[in-house]
Amino acid sequence: MRNIAILIILISSSTMIIAQNYGSWTEIDSMNIARVGHAMVVLPNGNVLVSGGEVDSIQSSCEIYEINTGKWRYTKPMNVPRVSHNMVLLNTGKVLAIGGYKEQSCELFDSITESWTMTDSIPTFRFNGQTVTKLSDGRIMVAGGYYVDTTSWDFIILNKVDIYNPVTETWIEATPMNLGRKDHRATLLNNGRVLITGGQTENLHTDQCEVYDPLNNTWSDTTPMIEKRWSHASILLNNGNVFVSGGNPIAPWLKSCEIFDINTGLWYAAADMLAYRTDHRIYYLSKIDKLLIIGGDAQPITSEDTWEIYDPNTLAPLYIESFPVNQFLVGNNVQLLSEKIMVAGGEEYDFNPMPYSWPSKRCWIYDAATEVAQDNKVTEEFFLSQNYPNPFNPVTTISYNLVKPAQVKLVVYDVMGREVTTLVEENQSAGKFNKIFDASNLSSGIYYYRITINNAEKGNRKTFQQTKKMVLIR
Repeated sequence: MRNIAILIILISSSTMIIAQNYGSWTEIDSMNIARVGHAMVVLPNGNVLVSGGEVDSIQSSCEIYEINTGKWRYTKPMNVPRVSHNMVLLNTGKVLAIGGYKEQSCELFDSITESWTMTDSIPTFRFNGQTVTKLSDGRIMVAGGYYVDTTSWDFIILNKVDIYNPVTETWIEATPMNLGRKDHRATLLNNGRVLITGGQTENLHTDQCEVYDPLNNTWSDTTPMIEKRWSHASILLNNGNVFVSGGNPIAPWLKSCEIFDINTGLWYAAADMLAYRTDHRIYYLSKIDKLLIIGGDAQPITSEDTWEIYDPNTLAPLYIESFPVNQFLVGNNVQLLSEKIMVAGGEEYDFNPMPYSWPSKRCWIYDAATEVAQDNKVTEEFFLSQNYPNPFNPVTTISYNLVKPAQVKLVVYDVMGREVTTLVEENQSAGKFNKIFDASNLSSGIYYYRITINNAEKGNRKTFQQTKKMVLIR
């Protein structure tokens, strides 16, 4: 059962979104053919290579979107038809196409000659559900996944790990994970290690996590997530922590998010997304210092698939909007060198007279707004400072600033998200405020303080929320 404590920084349904323009989608040239289950990768020159997929049959055809002309054109096909495969740009400038559904062969695309050559086949036979990670040294790690034994028809979930060396163009079998997983997520950490989170196992979905050390070729278990998740999304934040969201299409907590603190090795809750999502993706937009969470809306048969903006600093959602057309946003998007987001193909759908879908060749590009004036204005009006001293023992001061009168609530939580105390809950006039937090009766550890400010000015319903971490050391 979901721990009610994860409401640590939850935004209630009555919270007003403080920004109204974070960018927009523009339809661009359509691909030459409709594709579903294809792979996408950004080439060194910024163009986009799309390969394979399945509509009437599994495809070997490929095409390139040229950034300068804004047009799609065919390029040389792969040697092997592929669907549900992976493509990754190597440090050599070539593109590695890995396996696919019931396929172990791999091949390399040379973006200069636009030709494909076969390379070493991946050792492990997989259907799907694996993660593909480029390690810090340029090698490619493929972990987990599943296949179906056609003799016994058993569903085999794998703990196998394969690593490709671009220099020797060969695969090796690495040390397997401690737990077999599919539909898990892998995040490369700043220290070069890889964090594996959740997934489906032989015992259904899991909250278990483990870390791979490429230098020693070893796996070690780490703290479990708050929730059991699979088909979720993850991204490394600028501070080195890992943000995880959604997942579990059969569970009621598809909106929930949490953070892996790299310094403590612990998980703590973040505010929920604004939509239920599974098999979605997260991109960082440096121009506005926000996360774009796209697709995987769990209820597309009753509403449009959506995208939203999430603040990685306050750990709270800011804005949500439907995609311009009814087009699934799962596995058909990539971030360009310009940080724009491209959606290419996949499936379109409709509800009438009953839900149905069809292959699509339509393409779109999202361009983030370079300025979000309304959001910046709110930040100027309300500001929460880091407590001082920090670490502290046992007393610290929390300061915040109100440019205008507002309703203020300041709450302290423990690392599990349980409320420790409410320091402020009242209407306050404009000014700078200092609140003393006395932790004499608390044990050493990490605590969080969260401020919620409802602007009390008549006709202004904006809300400001922010959460910060503090450490009590005895």
